[in-house]
Amino acid sequence: MSPPSRRIPWDDPAVSALTPELRAGLATYWEARARSELRVSEAFRLLGEELAVVGVSAVVRDMIDRAVTDEVRHAELCRTLAATYAGRAVAPTRVTPVSLPPFEGATPELRAALHVLALSCVNETIASSWLARCLQISRAPLARAVNRVHLREEVGHARLGWAHLASRNVTMQVRDKLGKWLRRILTANVPLWFTPDASLPEEGVPHHGVPSRSETRRVVLDAVRDVVLPGVAEVGVDPRSGHAWLADQER
Repeated sequence: MSPPSRRIPWDDPAVSALTPELRAGLATYWEARARSELRVSEAFRLLGEELAVVGVSAVVRDMIDRAVTDEVRHAELCRTLAATYAGRAVAPTRVTPVSLPPFEGATPELRAALHVLALSCVNETIASSWLARCLQISRAPLARAVNRVHLREEVGHARLGWAHLASRNVTMQVRDKLGKWLRRILTANVPLWFTPDASLPEEGVPHHGVPSRSETRRVVLDAVRDVVLPGVAEVGVDPRSGHAWLADQER
């Protein structure tokens, strides 16, 4: 079977049918996505090193290693997509050094669990729901193919976090403390999804897999309510501070 990237219709005529302004905006958007994917890859690499010290199952360790590789491949896919929309070569993706949040006052075990909660259980779970919506609204074959590749692997990146928090490598004492940090994790991470993208119109470019700003907000908050918070409860973490945060957002 050929690699997914070889099955992507890079010559999709839906690209040339766009206005020059939308093509330029989508090129900028995908260049930014490429940088984001590389940063996430590096974050997973750092997380893997951290968990190797405090304790992690072989299964989750392998999932993290795979996520590091996946995100690098996603970055290259995004860069190629940016070049396709731009109609010209795009420079290799470069990012500034990445570090994980210090979470001052947390023990090494709690800090590692907080990083898992933020990076995987919150951000990658939200990303999975958002990519599912991107795929659903896409009509251009190119956009559908790329979102399908991203979604298939992003789900695994979310699952590794839930698998770790549910494992014996996370003690009940750590789970109890995670509940107290949950609101802060959501406050720090979720609003990043709402940052306006100046390169694209407020209504997005739905046929090319980019939801409107209002729809992005709806999908993200739905993911927190329907997936993240139930998942938190399922692994033994008190979700009440998360529900309080969500209620504030929905007022």
